[in-house]
Amino acid sequence: MQKIGVFCSSYEDIDQAFFDDALVLAKWIGSNKKELVYGGSNRGMMRVIASEVKESGGVVTGVIPQTIIDMGLAFPKLDNMIVTSSLSERKDLLISNSDIIIAMPGGFGTLDEAFTTIAQRKLKYHNKELVFCNTNGIFDEMIACLDKLSATGFAPASYKKYYKVFNSAQECVEYLESF
Repeated sequence: MQKIGVFCSSYEDIDQAFFDDALVLAKWIGSNKKELVYGGSNRGMMRVIASEVKESGGVVTGVIPQTIIDMGLAFPKLDNMIVTSSLSERKDLLISNSDIIIAMPGGFGTLDEAFTTIAQRKLKYHNKELVFCNTNGIFDEMIACLDKLSATGFAPASYKKYYKVFNSAQECVEYLESF
């Protein structure tokens, strides 16, 4: 397992605890000479993670739509840049270029990427694991909703084997170390 995909927020105005937890994962990726595969932005948790991976000795690959580049929001120190024409293409390439995927706290884009990863795995487009990093319980209600979907028959119980949930980046790192 060399390429760690990370879905996360590009927003700046979030609690510092989320940035601090993200640094734990980023330091591990970089210091273990792994490759970060992420959305390529220079904002929010995306910037924090990419910067720390680079500073810690890792490789950073950004998968980024041309529109985000045009807005001047590309991370300037990318080792590799994969330019896409849409968010849909970006999602597909983020997934296909990663060995495992960590969904850090994030908003609609992060959830879209995570749910696409699960749906694609169910349809056998890939066999990638998705890990939710549930820092400060950010995904608690979502996980409860997924459990309810399963309990009421809207999602087969088999979906639960397509993702794992850990309560911190440190727990995610411990899981990554098991490979």
